[in-house]
This record gives sequence, C-alpha cells and structure tokens, in this order.
Amino acid sequence: MSYHPTIWRTCRVLANERRLRCLEVVLRQPGQSVSEIAKQAAVPDDHASLCLRALQARGLISARRQSRWVHYFSSPDPLVPAAAHILAVVSRAILTEKWTTDRIIHNLTAYTHPRRLTVLYCLLTKGNLATPVLAQETHISRQALARHLNKLSERKMIVDKDAVWSLHPDRSFFSETFLQLIARHADL
Repeated sequence: MSYHPTIWRTCRVLANERRLRCLEVVLRQPGQSVSEIAKQAAVPDDHASLCLRALQARGLISARRQSRWVHYFSSPDPLVPAAAHILAVVSRAILTEKWTTDRIIHNLTAYTHPRRLTVLYCLLTKGNLATPVLAQETHISRQALARHLNKLSERKMIVDKDAVWSLHPDRSFFSETFLQLIARHADL
C-alpha cells in the first residue's frame, strides 16, 4: 500500500469552517505565521495552529521555519498523490468562484466517507445501477447504502430515476475533479 492520506480523510479535514478560513489566508497571502493567519482568519492562535497542522498533515500546505517562526505556504506535498488536485479545486472554489465556506463544506461532505467514494466509484465503472445491485456490488448494507445515497443525492452527485441510480448529469468543476480523483485512486 502506498503512503498517502486518503481522499475521504483529506475532505473530512477540509470540511471544517476554521480550517477553510486558515487555508484561505494561506492561499491569499502565503508566508504568514500562525499568529498572522489566526488574526486574519478570526481564529484563536492555538486553534489556528491545530488547523494548520491538520492541513499540513493532509499534504495541502507546507511549513517553513525561519528562526523561531513557522510560515505557511500553499504548496502540496508531492508524496500525497491527490493533494495537488484537491488543493487546486478548493483554491478555485475559494479564490476564483468565490464560493462561501458553507457551500464548500456542503460539497466536500459528499466525499468524507469511504463508502460514499465506493458508491461513486461503482457508478463510474459500472454505470447506472438499481439499489439492490448497488448494495451487492459495494458490499454495503441496504440501510447504510440508503443513508449514503441520500447524502450524495442532496449534494447533486447522483440521481435516482425509476429506482436506478446514476451520476448526476450536471456536475460542477468541483464534482468533476473529485470523480476524476476517485477514478484514479481506486484505493480511496
């Protein structure tokens, strides 16, 4: 097994208001220290430090020590295969598309569980499937599958037509990027 944080764990870390605010500061003004980031993100210093470490642990940002200060930069860790793509899509949502934090978190939560990624991967590779077939293919109980299908449907990742599930035809750049990542990283 290769060394890398999984897509769902990275999304789980990102789906947090304080972490996203800290990341936005790093994206807009790279090279800031923890206290500078904390002030701009309106987060207590100790929380900003924890947020930044969590983002760094997922390979989304890097830290450089200068004397007694640590400065943060939006440079993905090359050892984390999906980090550059996830950072790019979240950066686009924040900086270019000007999505709200709530909208980003809402979209990210489609990918914060391995079973949801399994469902998406199955629909990507096998096409449209009825719920019983999807349950059999993914080895997810029908009850658990119903919860994950509901969450994916609410996030406009999938649609149900006549009891057959398929990928949503109108996908955003955000959704499209994550589907490509899921297709490439089958170990999720």
